[in-house]
Amino acid sequence: MSTSSDYLDSKRVTDFLFYFQIAAASVFVASQLSVMRQSISGVSITWFGLWLIFLLINLFLSIAALRHDRNRISKQTFVLYFVWVIAMTFVFTFLLWQGAAWTKVDTVTAMITISGSIAAIFIARIKHVPITDPMVQASFAVLCKAVPQLTLAWMIIEFGGEGISPYVVVLGHITISLRLTQLWYASLEGGWDRNRRGIAIGEASNELTWIIATVVWLWQ
Repeated sequence: MSTSSDYLDSKRVTDFLFYFQIAAASVFVASQLSVMRQSISGVSITWFGLWLIFLLINLFLSIAALRHDRNRISKQTFVLYFVWVIAMTFVFTFLLWQGAAWTKVDTVTAMITISGSIAAIFIARIKHVPITDPMVQASFAVLCKAVPQLTLAWMIIEFGGEGISPYVVVLGHITISLRLTQLWYASLEGGWDRNRRGIAIGEASNELTWIIATVVWLWQ
């Protein structure tokens, strides 16, 4: 049986995770914009563009989870994804303003992502599952994050990784881990509903492929 002390401990942890990630989003924007003023080598249009779509999908799932269970952590999860959507919009817009060019890596990334999305929709139709189902949305999230991060490794090999901030590399691993931790705490209060499971699937694929991209970035 949980006690008031357990609740306070959980509240302190989740509040720390929440405020740390708000601060991390600010550092992410500032550091990445600073680096891209000097160079955008290794940064692809589809990486940031699909990252933004990934965040929008998880924002949609966090809204659905909030409707299912309006607890404090669910509200924090929604706010976090909302903040990250704004942060990524700034960075993506700045990348385009810096004159980023569409490359063959972007073409391959877009083709794989679109083909995978069409396949996911086709399978959902066969199984009579709506596209808005959290598991279908999770498949889109995986495609929008895992695919561009794998092709990002290719981009770094071809063009170098000078346009990627070291802070972004490190903060990527930290914030993904913190979001997964916060999801776990949310599940303790509201259970593992399909919306939270969908977010967790997308974030897990995010971390696995970011490890690969990080190894290539360090090697280069």
